[in-house]
Formats: sequence, C-alpha cells, structure tokens
Amino acid sequence: MGEEKSRVISISHTLTPTKSNSEEEEWRAAMLFIGKGPSATLQFLPEESRALLYAYKSQALDGPCPSGQDGSLAIDRALRVKQEAWGALGDMPKLQAKREFIGLLTQVLPEWKQWCKDHGDLVDKKEEDTDGVSKIVREFLKRISLRANL
Repeated sequence: MGEEKSRVISISHTLTPTKSNSEEEEWRAAMLFIGKGPSATLQFLPEESRALLYAYKSQALDGPCPSGQDGSLAIDRALRVKQEAWGALGDMPKLQAKREFIGLLTQVLPEWKQWCKDHGDLVDKKEEDTDGVSKIVREFLKRISLRANL
C-alpha cells in the first residue's frame, strides 16, 4: 500500500501542466495584480478600459450581468458605464471572459506580468504566514478603533 501512494505521488509530479492549468495560473496572477498590485495603476487608465476590465472580471466570476444591474438604475456615472459594459457581454462564457480580461490587461498594462513575477511570491508568502486567527483579531481591532473614533 505504501508503494501505491508513492507511485501516485510520483506520477502526479511528472504530469505537464495543461493549457487550461496555465490559463488558470495566469488568471490567478492577474487577479493578484488587480487586488494587490500598485493601487494607483488602474486609476490612470481610460474609463473605457476600466469599464471593460470590470465587465470581463464580473463575467468571469459571476456570469452574465443580472437584470436590474445593467446600469440603467445607477446614479454614479462610472458605475453605470461599468455595468453597461458588463451587460453588453451577454452570455459570454466565463473562460472567454477570463481570456479577454487577461488580453486587455496585457494590452493596457503590459508590466503586470513582470510585477507578478517580482512580487507575487512575496504577497502569497505574506498571506500564507497570516493564519485565520490573526486576521480575525486584526479585523476586531479595526472595528474597535472605528467605534472609538465615533
């Protein structure tokens, strides 16, 4: 039985990544850049690019834009433009939306991949080092300080 486990483990390590695995890794890297990358980077993009990135990301994560969120009810112009862009994607498959997102991000911010290579491991390592208890305590302390400031 011990031999079977070691054989299964060695086989799994010899498998080459498939295209979908590499696409998924690239998607995760893009989400890392959007979430943890230089925060000012996206604000300087043209509104249309920001709206399309929002739309592709929303489509990839949530699927088609729900009715009522198509932008027609949004008061904020920027939000309305983003929601209209998402609604315009219709029934685009999630995988295609991920590909479009990565393509657009690469077009408007080609340095994002290099940022992930340089900093991605550090960000992941920092998040691995932080256990769930520490996160809960930090959130609790933030809430306490917010209440004290009121």
